[in-house]
Amino acid sequence: MKKYFLTLLLPLLLVACKNNSEKENPETEIASEKAEIIDQLQWLLGTWINENGEEFSQETWSQENPTTFTAFSFTQVGKETVFAETMALEQKADSLFLTVATANQNEKKPVTFKMISSENGNFIFENKKHDFPERIIYTNPAKDSLHAWIEGTVNGEAKKMDFYFSRKD
Repeated sequence: MKKYFLTLLLPLLLVACKNNSEKENPETEIASEKAEIIDQLQWLLGTWINENGEEFSQETWSQENPTTFTAFSFTQVGKETVFAETMALEQKADSLFLTVATANQNEKKPVTFKMISSENGNFIFENKKHDFPERIIYTNPAKDSLHAWIEGTVNGEAKKMDFYFSRKD
């Protein structure tokens, strides 16, 4: 009787497991569809550096999960760190957001920018309510190079700051 019961139970368990795995597939597909926007920025992952005399800058991007990248960026002059920030790039539904928290700015509160365009490989994030910058742009003009810039208005005048990085080996 026990053998008969186990013989019936085993196929039942296999069918139950198969049904559960079929239910997981749509969620996996939805997750991968969701990640399509952020996947355009896979090239950003890794460590980027800029050395200019006494000044050294580094930006390191990591993938936390299929819809979130995080980064830490800093600049040193000599041995003193003069700038540091953390960033999160998050895809939520059909939108991509870049959240930046900079030491000694905005009362250390994060500021979020929404991607408004990704045309011609320029990923433009904007927050018109922020004083400066109002826009942050990332582009990959050539293999192993990153050009980012921030722009906006300061005291009624347009201002732009460029940042050039090379991929660290």
